[in-house]
Amino acid sequence: MRLIFKVLLALVLVVVLVIVAGLSLRALSQHRIANAVRIDSPSGIDEAKFIKVNRAAEWITIRGHNKANPVILFLHGGPSEANSPFVDFYAPFEKDFAFVQWDQPGAGKTYIRAGIHQPKLAIDSMAADGIAVAEYLVTTLHKPKIILIGQDWGGLLGLRMIERRPDLFAAMVGTGQIVSLYDAQLVQYRTAMNRATATHDQKMLEALRLVGPPPYRMLDSYGRFQDCCRNPFWPADDVAPIDRMKGALIVSPSLSISEMYGWTQALRTGEVELDTTLMRAAEDLRKTHTTFSVPVFFIQGENDNVTPTELVTDYASMIVAPAKKLDIVPNAGHFVMWTHPAEFLDFLRQDVHSATQPPLP
Repeated sequence: MRLIFKVLLALVLVVVLVIVAGLSLRALSQHRIANAVRIDSPSGIDEAKFIKVNRAAEWITIRGHNKANPVILFLHGGPSEANSPFVDFYAPFEKDFAFVQWDQPGAGKTYIRAGIHQPKLAIDSMAADGIAVAEYLVTTLHKPKIILIGQDWGGLLGLRMIERRPDLFAAMVGTGQIVSLYDAQLVQYRTAMNRATATHDQKMLEALRLVGPPPYRMLDSYGRFQDCCRNPFWPADDVAPIDRMKGALIVSPSLSISEMYGWTQALRTGEVELDTTLMRAAEDLRKTHTTFSVPVFFIQGENDNVTPTELVTDYASMIVAPAKKLDIVPNAGHFVMWTHPAEFLDFLRQDVHSATQPPLP
């Protein structure tokens, strides 16, 4: 018995030491990241807070080396994939812009604060909340208009917002832009089938046969397709960012251990509610949203098969707006803002400047 007790005690001590070492390493990583992204400029801005949005408390961060710079409101994708914990991912954008992250309803710290009182997630109510956030920024940062960047799901949300309140926005930039979930599934299925055929991957071909072609109207059927075929239609450029995001979540300076759990719970909730709604609706922006009174730009990765660039190219050609442009970043995938920030910023500067500056005499 004494031997067993000593063995158990030794195991407990090992576990405790591993936990302590892990927490210490996490604290060191958090400290390193916080130092790397610190904004020391006297004209800079670095705020993180809850604001009141249509009677709810919603989380925003505002960061930039000069608060006089143009303001970008970033609309994260997912849905419910709040990007505010990944502060170092967006540091390159904070030199030219006051960059605002907003944890949307059902996402990140907004989800955590709401607790059991979660709102019903719907694109119309979330667009209304986004507009309220934009109004807050225009007022508190003393800007006539702000710029929207919408990634993936955020691109859908942003287009709704500029339709409703064009007076608030100088330009809308979509990246990883959803156009039609059904047609995106078709492109993904075709890509997976072509690659499996070209490589004589009989296992993949059989999996595709069993899953069957789109449309996938429910998460479980689309999930089965993704599980068997993710590698063929996700370009290599997108694999590293996904792994980077997982690691960054663990060492984010802005999240406690319990908040990390809340962040992941929010992600699943958004998928279940919003993805299912979007798949059932089968909305195609080429048929429903083509005329805008705000300049509209798209910055896409050349190899984006998640929100296929070929669909965005087709959609951009149909848009009527005061200014429009499609910029394609070579050799980039769905997460082009993370993997190619310099190229993205070059296009962003050009497009925003062309949209917001008065014409030359």
